[in-house]
Amino acid sequence: MSSQLNVKMKFPSSGCFKVVPLNCEGSFKALWASVRHSNAPSMDIFVEVSTSQIVTPTPTIPLRLDDVAQFVSLQANDINEGEFDGNLEGDEFDEEFATLDENLIVIEEDGDDDLVFASAPIVEFNKVDPLDEDELNSWKTWESMVRYEKGKEFAVGQVFTNKASISDEVTFYSVQANQFFKVAESKPDTVTYKCGRSPSPCNWRLRATRKDPYSQAFTIVTYKGPHDSSCVGDMVPRDHFNLKRAFISHLIRNYVEGDWGYKVMSVVEVILDKFGYKISYAKAWNAKQRAMGDIFGDWDASYEMLPRFMQGLKESNPGTVVQWSTTPIGNSNVHTFKRVFWAFKPCIEGFEHCRPVLTIDGTHLYGKFKGTILTAMSIDANNQIFPVAFAIVESENNESWSWFMACIRLFVTKRSGLCVISDRHAGIMNAMSEVGSGWEEPHAFHRICIRHLASNVNTRYKNVKVKNMFGSTAMQFQEKKFDIGFARLGEMDRDAQHYVADVGIEKWSICHDGGHRYGILTTNLAEAFNNVLKGARFLPITALVQCIFFRVNAYFVERREEARKRLLQGQHYSSKITHLLEENCKKGAYHKVVSFDHVGGLYQVTTRRGSRNVSRGSHLHTVDLSKRTCTCNKFQTYKYPCSHVYAVCKKMKLNASQFVEISYTTGEHLASYASKFHPLKDEAYWGHYNGPRIVCDEGKRRGKGSMEYRLQPGPVNPEVLTQQETHRSKAIWDGDDKGSLRCRSHLAMHKGFLVSDRVVDFIRESQFYFIHRVVGLKFNVDFITALVERWRPETHTFHLTVGEATVTLQDVQVLLGLRIRGDVVTGTSACNWRALIYELLGRTPGEEDLKGASLRIGWLTEHFSGLPEQANEQVLHQYVRAYLLILMATVMFPDKSGNDIQVVYLPLLRDLDAIDDFSWGSAVLATLYRNLCRSSNMKARDIGGPLILLQLWAWERITIARPIVTGPENPPLIQGPYPLGSQHQLRVDSLGRRWLSVHRRRPQGTTITTLLGYREALDNMRPDQFVWQPYPQAIFSFLPEACYNDSGEWSVVSPMICFDIVEWHLPNRVARQFGWKQNIPEPADTEPKLHKMDKRGAHSRNWAEYHSAYLAMWFRRYQFRFIGVEDNSDMGYNDPYMVWYRDRTRRFISPTFQQAYQAPLGATAYLAHGFAEVHRTCNTEIQAMPQEVPPHYRNIMSNIRDNTSQSLEHVGYSHLLQQFHQPTQETQVEEQHEERGDGSTMQESTAEDDETLQMFRRRSRRTNTSMSPINEEGTPEPSKAKKIWSRLRGKKKT
Repeated sequence: MSSQLNVKMKFPSSGCFKVVPLNCEGSFKALWASVRHSNAPSMDIFVEVSTSQIVTPTPTIPLRLDDVAQFVSLQANDINEGEFDGNLEGDEFDEEFATLDENLIVIEEDGDDDLVFASAPIVEFNKVDPLDEDELNSWKTWESMVRYEKGKEFAVGQVFTNKASISDEVTFYSVQANQFFKVAESKPDTVTYKCGRSPSPCNWRLRATRKDPYSQAFTIVTYKGPHDSSCVGDMVPRDHFNLKRAFISHLIRNYVEGDWGYKVMSVVEVILDKFGYKISYAKAWNAKQRAMGDIFGDWDASYEMLPRFMQGLKESNPGTVVQWSTTPIGNSNVHTFKRVFWAFKPCIEGFEHCRPVLTIDGTHLYGKFKGTILTAMSIDANNQIFPVAFAIVESENNESWSWFMACIRLFVTKRSGLCVISDRHAGIMNAMSEVGSGWEEPHAFHRICIRHLASNVNTRYKNVKVKNMFGSTAMQFQEKKFDIGFARLGEMDRDAQHYVADVGIEKWSICHDGGHRYGILTTNLAEAFNNVLKGARFLPITALVQCIFFRVNAYFVERREEARKRLLQGQHYSSKITHLLEENCKKGAYHKVVSFDHVGGLYQVTTRRGSRNVSRGSHLHTVDLSKRTCTCNKFQTYKYPCSHVYAVCKKMKLNASQFVEISYTTGEHLASYASKFHPLKDEAYWGHYNGPRIVCDEGKRRGKGSMEYRLQPGPVNPEVLTQQETHRSKAIWDGDDKGSLRCRSHLAMHKGFLVSDRVVDFIRESQFYFIHRVVGLKFNVDFITALVERWRPETHTFHLTVGEATVTLQDVQVLLGLRIRGDVVTGTSACNWRALIYELLGRTPGEEDLKGASLRIGWLTEHFSGLPEQANEQVLHQYVRAYLLILMATVMFPDKSGNDIQVVYLPLLRDLDAIDDFSWGSAVLATLYRNLCRSSNMKARDIGGPLILLQLWAWERITIARPIVTGPENPPLIQGPYPLGSQHQLRVDSLGRRWLSVHRRRPQGTTITTLLGYREALDNMRPDQFVWQPYPQAIFSFLPEACYNDSGEWSVVSPMICFDIVEWHLPNRVARQFGWKQNIPEPADTEPKLHKMDKRGAHSRNWAEYHSAYLAMWFRRYQFRFIGVEDNSDMGYNDPYMVWYRDRTRRFISPTFQQAYQAPLGATAYLAHGFAEVHRTCNTEIQAMPQEVPPHYRNIMSNIRDNTSQSLEHVGYSHLLQQFHQPTQETQVEEQHEERGDGSTMQESTAEDDETLQMFRRRSRRTNTSMSPINEEGTPEPSKAKKIWSRLRGKKKT
């Protein structure tokens, strides 16, 4: 009888077991789940013998896990390859098992008795829990530790990596919770922290120790926390006592490590965003320097390390030159660092294969010590920079430049005929002219950078045209063209001509150069190498040299491979030179050649128009191959054939390559980079250094937050602000500040105009009535100028520190009541204006009153001021039209002419019943945009347009120096407080009416009154100083429907048109103004060409036809509505938009940007808290005062209270008035006393400050007593609070 062995298992199912054969993939996976899953029911494995007779199952045979694994591995051959490989421990099987159906496992057998895994009894059976790493490692008792979760409460037993780690965590915990701590005990193995709120701290306490002497880990052994609920105090947004530079440096380490040039103000913003405290610039600067020191080594020790590093560098790279200049300190072996020069051996050898040209330049070092790095660059065969030598010196001066140039001549190259290109620094000029230095002619030739000299011309004579003419003249290759340009320069400015002539024409003119500079015009080669050193100038000195070593090596490796590839490809010349030669060869194909002396190589070449049709042709040039000259002078300048030489070579069948200087060949290119750098040895293998100990020069140590190394104003990425070079912010930063703009509003002419009640009644139902109601607003010229300086014509937005913002169509309708929906305000300039004026106004202006389409406003005020009592309807209409023109001239569309109005608007007023059919709102906004764009140019001196709209928008949106709107004592028509001011009529006026001067006052304590003040205020603008949504839905209930019925038009992306003006409305860049999330916007195209368009020279133009394409877009504007995602949350510092925006904006305008305002020190802080306590006491007494107290006494107390509040507002301490709920005011005083603006600690306070604090405590205790009673005469006796206030006021005056 045949028999068969079958392996089966008992599978648990619905309270019983099923026999399941192990003969398929599903059964193996179920088995493996049971083996691996700790919570799965156990399964028995048994063997069944099948014969022709029925055989009962044999008893269960217990199998080991290894047996099961082996069996499953054998059966895996029947499973499809790639699904299960028999490796029970592998990740692939885990992934495969994870794809199983959680509830159903089906296994099929032959016949009806097939066993099916219908459903697992519980879902969890099919799940495999992840391994518990803590349980697996529980046997490692030395690693069992309780981890601390950042920002949460501490607990006994929590372990920290080291002492610095627990210090950082305690600081983070305290600063985040606005708590303070002190270090009560600090030893190598123990540290104790306690509550730092004084004089009545709570019981909060934390003690940690290092239990294992072989480990740095600290464990919390005592913790009493959290802080008591009463342990709270004044939230001072300036700084926090426990925000030390060590903690901040640890916090920003990753930022600094990723960006060596990480800005100090970025550190300030990171702390502000993370904790809500604005630390001082000095503290942020010191924290960054400490972080740099932690990463790259101590700043001071770096100077001592530099000689050893240089020695190791020379040992690894023999032939490298290093020269020192130090100053010995007394008779000791200690020297003060002064200068160091070095040149790598590969650079020295490679320079011999470059052109004999050096460009030299210096650039400042950043970081903890002042200094300058000097560089000498050459140019390789591929027209790319080639580093030659470096030096770190104290500054650019006569001695340092002479020393640098002497080192180059002595240790780097003795090539004769070198050409040195530089700026006109006095130190360089002296070094190059020093007799016996090896740099005087004919050993070397000094040439001036044309770009620097052109900049000097512009700075000296303030004329861009003169600058451009000089630049054009300097770059002429032919003497005849040079003579023409030089003569024109003299005609434009004779002094400028003499100035550049005194410099020496041969030093800057290409055609007089003699071919020494190889056509290199500027020092851009040396300056461009600064990009190779980007960020390195922020490093300590040894790290800086180390960085230069590795980056120059990478530079060599890349270019060596490039040259090797071209050589293997059989390319005779470098890639850039090959391209230039090919271009000259193509041009030469069109020239005509006449031979005059074939043997002597003398030819005449006549140029012809090339295929590109960019030249006039028919020029004659003489080529002399024997002397290698051409009258075009390019042959002598570049040392390779010009197009005329190529023409001769083609005609005479000569090989033009013989006239290409060898320095352009691929062989020389490769030879320049052939010498290799060698890796540095480990420091342990450096030789012994026997030289003097080098220390830093303390005179070069920078102070805390030195102003000369502030943030660059931006933009870092110029892709958005493409017009920065002509923007007024550029001129201001460069010191060319023209002051405030002249605002052309013509409002003075409106004052003398009498408007009849009948005229007002006629326009009452039109949108012009809202304009009539806001006439009289006074402008803040300085504030408007500061805003214009931040307006960007590239985006039609104000670039503020908190993001982009702009005046939108929503602002126009809500503030001025002007409609958005309607026809475009446009028409034709071709009209008989005199006849039209007579037709619609009933009068004819004189010749002096009407010039073209400009009508004198004075003529309107003279003839239409007031309305005759018996005027008929026709006369009334004439007066209405005249008044509407005046409103347009003074409020809506004022130009910069001074006293004129453009009568092109008059045809739109023919039918007075249809004046509301036009989109006056979009026309006004387009006019404002146009005037902002033009006034943002550095040459602008005045601004026109609807500045009333800009002023109203600024007051609604920006809280800086915003006036306070006072409500009426008896508000009309409504009950309760009326939020829109005393002159605003409910559902009659637009929102802008509430800002009229008759019912607004300047806020108490406002000190910003000048343009410089507003600039710096906007430079320091906080996120809470801009109101992104000033128009809540509730406010519309106070406004007429005309102020919000076009809300569907507010977010259209569309051109706005007003006759010649076309400007784009881009709400997608200011989504936050609509309550939407601001994403990174798409690139904006405001079409700068439109900004140059105006009515001049277009007296007969039909603007509707001329702008027909834009009109079509306007009428299809609904198709381009921008709808964002609702998001009213505050935007964080690291939001993707803000990260993107900060690199692309002009962050600072004022070049005298000062440090953030710091909390006042000592006596001022004492006075502020004293005033706050007096205010609190007076307020408490007034509230508790019985009715029988005479009014005189109450008035005295009220005056004291009001005076203290006004004083606190003036010094920036008004926030103390909101802290009356705190248990004691002295706690706040001590906190303020501790949080010094210079970063000093409590222990560093002066004895005078301590005495002041104690005196305040004594006075504070006396102030808590009740007020003195009324005397017999019925007058109040001087209260103790009043006495204290009197003393404080006297102290303040002192």
